Amino acid sequence: MDSLIKVEHLKKHYPIRQVDSIAGHDWLKAVDGVNFELFEGETLGLVGESGCGKSTIRKMLLYVEPPTAGKVLFSGNDIFTMRKSELKEYRRNVQMVFQDPYSSLNPKWKVDRLISEPLIIHKIGNKKSRLEKVAELMRLVGLREEYSQSFAHEFSGGQRQRICVARALALNPRVIIADEPVSALDVSIQAQVINLFKDLKEQLNLTYLFISHDLSVVRHISDRVAVMYLGKIVEIAEKDDLFERPLHPYTQALIQAIPAPNPEVQMGATLLSGEVPSPINPPAGCAFHPRCSYAVDQCRKETPGLRVIEKKHQVACHLVDTELSLMKPI
Repeated sequence: MDSLIKVEHLKKHYPIRQVDSIAGHDWLKAVDGVNFELFEGETLGLVGESGCGKSTIRKMLLYVEPPTAGKVLFSGNDIFTMRKSELKEYRRNVQMVFQDPYSSLNPKWKVDRLISEPLIIHKIGNKKSRLEKVAELMRLVGLREEYSQSFAHEFSGGQRQRICVARALALNPRVIIADEPVSALDVSIQAQVINLFKDLKEQLNLTYLFISHDLSVVRHISDRVAVMYLGKIVEIAEKDDLFERPLHPYTQALIQAIPAPNPEVQMGATLLSGEVPSPINPPAGCAFHPRCSYAVDQCRKETPGLRVIEKKHQVACHLVDTELSLMKPI
């Protein structure tokens, strides 16, 4: 597969002014040296606890936030050095589905205006062709086209998210970035929206970056999964490989915490001790070492980088060739 988006050494540090100093400030390291590739036609799941930097990556991929350092390459071109016209074309190819369908739709506009807004911005078609496109998109996402004259508040949460998906598809993008697209929906509706994403991927040959904290949802939709912890990616692997044989201790703890129908299965789950360290003052070495029961002196002093263990499985852990490789698979 060809790489559509390649992220290289991406960082985003926010200045935090010190209370007791007029001139000085600390840095909140929201994203701290992230590398990954998004291949054409795949769904890459990006998971991790709240505050680990997932949404900050999304903002930089859309160039809503400028990076502190690093590159985002789209078809080989760095988006941070693009001219305005090139960036507009990039955003036509990379569209967004937001988390909350209640706040991401303008309540003053009817559905036909909501979905056709990208066409208006990019000056595509005339009024008649835009309305035809809106009707086509509504049918595509499972909405009746006569609802095009309704307002967003007249729809359920699942229907609103379908409107958001239709809006994202209006420009025929190559990549959809979905940031927690089902977390605000009822569980019964989540499955319908997830299946819609899967069907659209097959029909339109889409590529997804699917951001979520729900590993069950990510396992259902993803081809590969990247796990984040405190601004860094600690493990990337194909979905089945990661869930059947997680190597990083943080990934193991996340997977063991997934609720199971049989409560006895959870009895052997490893509970993480302590709290997530502050991104303003992260620990030296491996950021996970204060909560890791396998940590040794090397973990406290040296920051591990992502390295290939086998095939497409990458992990950032000093011990993966020794203690962790001998652990019983989950």
